Order: sequence, then C-alpha cells, then structure tokens
Amino acid sequence: MNETNYLFLGGLFPKDKEKEILENSIGSVQNAANVFQWNIVNGLDANLPTPISILNALYIGAYPKRYKKLFIPSFEFSHTDNAHDYNVGFCNLTYVKHFFRKHNVNKQIKKWVESTSGKKVLFAYAMSGMTLSAIATAKRIDPTVTTCIIVPDLPQYMNMSPKQSLVYKILKRIDLNKQKKSLPYIDKYVLLTEQMKECLPVRDYTVVEAISSNNIVFEAKKRLQKTILYTGGLNAKYGVVDLIDAFMKIEDPEYRLILCGSGDAATYIKDMQKMDNRIVFKGLVSHSEVTELQSTATLLINPRKNNEIFTKYSFPSKNLEYLSSGAPVIAYKLDGIPDEYDEYINYVEDDSIEALKKKIIEVCSLSDNERNAMGKRAVDFVRNNKNAKTQAKKILELVK
Repeated sequence: MNETNYLFLGGLFPKDKEKEILENSIGSVQNAANVFQWNIVNGLDANLPTPISILNALYIGAYPKRYKKLFIPSFEFSHTDNAHDYNVGFCNLTYVKHFFRKHNVNKQIKKWVESTSGKKVLFAYAMSGMTLSAIATAKRIDPTVTTCIIVPDLPQYMNMSPKQSLVYKILKRIDLNKQKKSLPYIDKYVLLTEQMKECLPVRDYTVVEAISSNNIVFEAKKRLQKTILYTGGLNAKYGVVDLIDAFMKIEDPEYRLILCGSGDAATYIKDMQKMDNRIVFKGLVSHSEVTELQSTATLLINPRKNNEIFTKYSFPSKNLEYLSSGAPVIAYKLDGIPDEYDEYINYVEDDSIEALKKKIIEVCSLSDNERNAMGKRAVDFVRNNKNAKTQAKKILELVK
C-alpha cells in the first residue's frame, strides 16, 4: 500500500533566512503568521513518520516601499533532517508580485502532483489568490488529491485599513471574485473560530484556534514591577490609543508601558512619550527580543475590543502567545475566544478607559506569588491542550 504524501503550501520564513528577511523588511513583518505556520509544520512533523514537505512563497512586503529587494530567489532548504522543501522565487514589484508568485507556485504544484504516487494531501495556509489557485490546479490535474485549507482570516476582513487606495480596492474585489470560483476545489477546512463556517461553504472542518510551541516551560521568577507590555500591530483599531490613554491616567511614577511593533498609532505613541517618560516605544524588534521582554514583564496586555464584526471570525493568536509566557494576561472577551480560556485571562469589565486602567492596577497590585500562580495555570493549560502535536493531530484526523 502506498504511503500518503503531504505537502504544506505557505509563506513562512526559513530559519536560516529569517535574519535576512527582517533586515530587508520595511515596516511591519508577518511575525504572527510565521510563528503560526511553523507551529503547524512542527505539529504535523510530530505526528507523521517522516517530515512533511514545504512549498514556500515568502510572505513579505512588496518592493520598493515595504521590502528592499526586487527579486526573491528560488532555493531548496530542509526545515529538519530528511525534509525536502522548496522556496519559490518571484519578482517582488508592487502589484505584479502576485502574478509571479501565483504562476511559479502553480508550476511547482503541477510538478508535485504529476511526480508523486500514492495518496496526496495538500495543506494550504491562508485564503489568498495564490493558495486557492494552487488548490484548484492540484484538483484539476488529479481530483483524488485531498485539499485542506487553513483559514487564519477571512479574505474580506484582511487589511481593514481606512487608507486603502482605489487601485487596491478594485484589485481586492477582483481577487475575491476569483477566489469564490476556487472554493469548490476545497475538501477540508481548518478554522480559527466556529463562527467562520457562517461565511464559507464548509462541508468538513475542524477548529484549531491557535497553536503553542512544543517547548513551553514555566519558570517562577521575580519579574519587573509594574511593567506593562504590548507587542504587535500598533493600530488604533487594535485599542493601542485607548491603552496609552488608560496608562497615562495612572499616577504612580513606578509604572512602565513598553510597546513594540509598528502601525498607524506610532505617531501618537511618540507624541505621548514626550509627555510621559514612563512610556517606552521600541518599534519593530525581533521575535527573540519580544520573547525576552515577555519573560520579564509584570503583565501582558491585548487592548483589542469586541466592537468589530471581524472579532468573531478571528482568534487573537497574541493571547495564546501571551499565555505561554507565564505572565498574567489582560484582554477583552472577544466573540472568537472559546469559553475554555476564560479562567486564564483577566478580562476588562467594559470598554471604558477607566475600566482598563482599573484592571491594570488590579493585576499589578497582586503579589509575585499570586501572579506566578496565575501564570503557571495558564502555561499548564496551553502546554497540555494547545501544543503543536495535539492541535496538528486534529488536522490530520480531518484529512484521514
């Protein structure tokens, strides 16, 4: 009996290229998507007798405004021993990059389908024009290929910035219409929230809201006192401005607010930093530095409120990352967060600035032992229930 051949199509950062990618990126970097994809790959590897193969097309910004290189080369790599992976090259020029990525990925998909015997399973990350075209290509060549798409975000809720150009809006509408034509080629769906199925022609699915790394270890430690940390997109719609306003209402001079990332609220942060020297703005930092900051902060905070329709169609992966750090987490109860997380997150009672300020003071006022106990419960929950091997097992059971 022939073995099953698995292929993961995504846009992660190969480990030996990550530093180069960060150095060439201008503005925000898709760190969350990169971490999530690696957790999926590592989880699949942990459940399979041999490593999964990766077909990769880097998720990077376009040249010249968001990335410094015009041409991305093709190259082979191995994400682990005995792995056979391939990164697709493309011209990275704004707008036209999407054509080159799609065309070159489809060439590799065709090659994989035609040269691979036995049962074939194609995992594709994210509902983009590139991945959906690849799924359709695989199915047209061989209808027996099992196709499974992992949906971190619904396409209509990607890039909700109010500063979208007319050209972008037109191209996005065209892309969405093309994507709809590819949906019949999808056999299985991996969704981040149960509510996502309301917007998709889902027949067979599982919910994997987030995945933690396999190497989480809780370490009780004395952390910096009254230090609040936020890492991620610094956009007003994510509640960053409200966080700063709430923090500045705290009069205690010993408090510190550290913010890492980039976004439309960066100018506001810099202005407020001049008025309040307790605010520390670090801008874009590496994932390793983010992890180090999370390991020493008093608490981690996600100020995104439950006031947008898309919140029920997405799970804030930041929350799982925060819970894995061993520090107490403050956040809002979003529609997309399952109830099983409720006892591990310190929810803000309402949307007022005063309520956010009150919750920050409340958690910072706890003793080290109380905060460590809170962090340990969260780490144990994440390590036992949301680890990569356990979550990826759901995905493999779905395609089997």
